Amino acid sequence: MLTGWRLLDLSSRLPGPLCSLILSDLGMEVIRVEPPEGLGKGDIFREFPEEKTPYFPMLNRGKKSVTLNLKSEKGRHLFLEMAKRADVVLEGFRPGVMDRLEIGWPRLRQVNPRLILASISGYGQEGTYRNTAGHDLNYLAQTGILSLNASSERESPVCPPIQIADVGGGTYPAVIGILAALMERSRTDRGRWLDISMVDGSLFLMGMAMFDYGIGKQIAPGSPPIARGAANYHVYETKDGRFVALGALEENFWNAFCDAVHHPEWKSFYGDEAAMCSETLLEEMKKLFRTKTRDEWDNDLQKWDVCFSPVRTIEEVEEDSYLKRRGIFRWIASPNGKRFPALRFPLAGQDVIDKKREVPRLGQHNEVFLKKELGIEDAEFETFRREGVI
Repeated sequence: MLTGWRLLDLSSRLPGPLCSLILSDLGMEVIRVEPPEGLGKGDIFREFPEEKTPYFPMLNRGKKSVTLNLKSEKGRHLFLEMAKRADVVLEGFRPGVMDRLEIGWPRLRQVNPRLILASISGYGQEGTYRNTAGHDLNYLAQTGILSLNASSERESPVCPPIQIADVGGGTYPAVIGILAALMERSRTDRGRWLDISMVDGSLFLMGMAMFDYGIGKQIAPGSPPIARGAANYHVYETKDGRFVALGALEENFWNAFCDAVHHPEWKSFYGDEAAMCSETLLEEMKKLFRTKTRDEWDNDLQKWDVCFSPVRTIEEVEEDSYLKRRGIFRWIASPNGKRFPALRFPLAGQDVIDKKREVPRLGQHNEVFLKKELGIEDAEFETFRREGVI
């Protein structure tokens, strides 16, 4: 799908590498540009023991690796030569670092006017917070998402179990922005600098809550309906100490649920927010769900059109026959030969996604891109290696 386009990836950790992984899965050639061994810190995930934290293999299957010392003049020169032949450069440094390295947007645009530069940062390239350090939890705190992740205003917010800001606020805006910029370039023949802020992206995820706030609705932890406050949109414990999720938001689903559990009198609560969120109804619903096991409820309610799901563990998800048929799970080999589970990009039926996806060793493709493509002679290549340029 994206065959023929090339991306140079200077990023590390999660948002940038996940962005380039998606583009790689869709056919784009991705070259990780990393510091040579022994020179500072490259992608921190390379340093983690694979048997404990296999994040690097997970995020870098199907990519290539070139090592360059961007703090050296020769390393910067080689990078700019590679940029002349690239379509996209992706970076995740703090604002100003690319300019200090003399490979920022003004220089990149000069050597390749058609290049797209995608910069992912916490707070964006401009403004008061531009140089403020942060991680996923900080961006969720700044945008109000974390304040709502509690059962009530009296409870402490709970840290989410997944990286919402990194993925939803950074990765996906970057992917969409890059694809849009490539389409624009096909018309204008000009590149573009994309300023992707994880705070901006996280706040965008708050769109419906902010709309409700703007029209005067109460927006607080536990406030209905999408926050465990309403009986028809709730998680319930079952007889065996497990859990189920009911999402009967629309009237037809709620009515079907009431019929399924033989409580037609509950149908009248629909449209009455106070009644649907009352402690009386919630307690009756909790008592109801404790009368059967999770799997018994699953067996009973799957026959009805009610938006019902058992709350599954990760182990159960992996064994799900439906997901197995979809082919979402993959096994990949790391450079040391170990095999790890991975998830393919959620776009089924594309052959490019299913090609063999190896994980690159650090600098594995130096000769391919520096000697063969840039034409560096053997003697100069060895000199660069000795000097720590590559």
